[in-house]
Amino acid sequence: MGSLLAGDNAEAPSPFDYALGGNGAHPSLPLGANGTELKEGMAVMIDMAGNYTPYMTDMTRVFSIGKLPDIAYHGHNTALEIQKRIETMAMPGMHCSEMYNIALETAKEAGLEAHFMGTKLQAKFVGHGVGLQINELPVLTPRSKDVLEAGMIFALEPKFVFPGIGAVGIENTFLVTETGVE
Repeated sequence: MGSLLAGDNAEAPSPFDYALGGNGAHPSLPLGANGTELKEGMAVMIDMAGNYTPYMTDMTRVFSIGKLPDIAYHGHNTALEIQKRIETMAMPGMHCSEMYNIALETAKEAGLEAHFMGTKLQAKFVGHGVGLQINELPVLTPRSKDVLEAGMIFALEPKFVFPGIGAVGIENTFLVTETGVE
């Protein structure tokens, strides 16, 4: 299960509250790849789920067709910085809203707020719980009242979209332990 977004298709708003949607191949499947021709300077984002026994995982990786413009590397490095900051701070008792706020503040510091989690429709979350389903509670939103607890699993997915280039960022799945995350 997953999606592949290339170039400007990453800007297409999702009919669901996903970070990035894509137009899809047909109105009956309005999500993901749409047949965009891959060209030099284009980012290709692959968001995929996996499973171990009945439990899900979620991850995103980005590839490029040749060299991308510098702004895309700046965005990708900012996504990695968001992940690093949250990974070092996350532990039981941390509010999920705080995780979103750290991500948004990092995007602002980098001058990339307008590209954070989309452009035409910016998703107001930076991650979600993962378990028996790919999208579970808690959702890492600014309005969440949830706090992390040991044993929770969540996906952290800071992403940036750049018109004419595509989407960059990362998504990894983390386990909350008694002392932090892994």
